[in-house]
Amino acid sequence: MVIKQKSVNGMQVLSLIGKLDIFSKNNFNETIDYHREQGTKGIILDIRGVTFIDSVGIGALVSAAKTFKQMKGKVLLVNPQETVQHILEQTNIVQLIPIFSADEAYSTFSTLS
Repeated sequence: MVIKQKSVNGMQVLSLIGKLDIFSKNNFNETIDYHREQGTKGIILDIRGVTFIDSVGIGALVSAAKTFKQMKGKVLLVNPQETVQHILEQTNIVQLIPIFSADEAYSTFSTLS
């Protein structure tokens, strides 16, 4: 998995490209830990490039959401592919981590924290 990082309107956006699974979870968790250590209050995860997610990847997303919730922050998911969104909906992760289009996420991020 490739993780590209950028800042949009002061928000950290992580674009994930590839599979979010057992083989990429350490890279993902290290990136989340870095932002936690930096005091980042929330992250937008642009997952349009995620082609596959398994239970380990879902666990990593849940862990990230819980980490930022403890810091009074938020994690948002943006632009999942249809198959990935279906999996996320089937596992009810959408109740813990909201899913938006990119424009919606950028405009609503501050109101969700």
